[in-house]
Amino acid sequence: MEKSLPAFIAGKKIFILLAVLYTVAAGVSAWSIIAHTQASTRAIEQILVTYNLKNEGEQAVDRYAQEHPLLGLFLSSPIKEELKLPSEAQSSKALSSDVERLLKTVRWESSVAAWWSWFLISLSLLYVVTVVALDRNLTTRAVLFSLTVVSLVCFIIGILAPAMVIWTAPSIPMASGNLEFVLQHQVRGIAAIIWELLTTDHWIIGSFLLLFSIVTPLTKASLMFFVIASRSKDLNLKIVQVLHAIGKWSMADVFVAGVLLSLYALKAQEATKSIPCLGLYYFIGYCLLSMTTSELLTHSGVVAGNDEKKADRKLGRGVISGLFAGLLGFVVVSGLYTYQQYTHNLKGEVPESSSPEKLNNADLVMPAHK
Repeated sequence: MEKSLPAFIAGKKIFILLAVLYTVAAGVSAWSIIAHTQASTRAIEQILVTYNLKNEGEQAVDRYAQEHPLLGLFLSSPIKEELKLPSEAQSSKALSSDVERLLKTVRWESSVAAWWSWFLISLSLLYVVTVVALDRNLTTRAVLFSLTVVSLVCFIIGILAPAMVIWTAPSIPMASGNLEFVLQHQVRGIAAIIWELLTTDHWIIGSFLLLFSIVTPLTKASLMFFVIASRSKDLNLKIVQVLHAIGKWSMADVFVAGVLLSLYALKAQEATKSIPCLGLYYFIGYCLLSMTTSELLTHSGVVAGNDEKKADRKLGRGVISGLFAGLLGFVVVSGLYTYQQYTHNLKGEVPESSSPEKLNNADLVMPAHK
């Protein structure tokens, strides 16, 4: 195959060019995904703050005063003064026009983040499939490098982007209707969790999470890059053995993702609700890609002791064609899905007011939600 291609393509320059182009485009995409997801979650936090006890309590007092004029005449003013409730106009504005504006912001930022995510995933698949097609092998240095770079991009997004929004919205039965308000809320991301633990005197747990969730993945990626660049198969074998030793702790990555997923299970509770964000999905994607790359590296020809003929076995044209056909199908289907779930949602009507109990349904459209 190398003889039939130009010298530029037959050499390493094409792989370096592809790596540079992908790194630049993936860096811009990752930054955009993180920025827009954080903007969306900030708007969600403002919505949750708006549904506080004072705003909802003022509405409940007014409903009671309307349904019970005599009692309301004597009780409403002292209650509002004692609890320092806002005026009816202030609470109505916050729960209607302000929430409507914030919901539009959530939908817009979520839509933009979803499109950037679609672009990044499509670009990553195109990069890996192109490298596989040029080498016609799954265990060459170029393919292993491409998989490692993609997994590192997923790791960065998974660590920095918000992973979960959790809030508690109790509902108190009243004669004039239920009093629903947001008692507390949190936006959780892996880096934010670690930082909070380290800065709140929980440094032992925070240090372990820092070691297993950040230091260990970065160490694994660095060792993989070294093995890919090294020409000493004996040295590579020793490093792969070290990677296997680290691999015993790789389940810690899955454990962190499992903890976040368990938080998502809180959604089943009546008062506590949650929404998964893109950071959670990208971190799980990193875990899967990292384990796959480690397995391919173990059976590759860059490690001493492997069967070189078996490791260098070329893929057929049918397999390469199938990879590109699958890539094309994924890009088209995922693009249509993104358009349907997010872009089309921007054209829908945003309710003027809502209830905190409904904020995990159609009101808040988060990336990767539904």
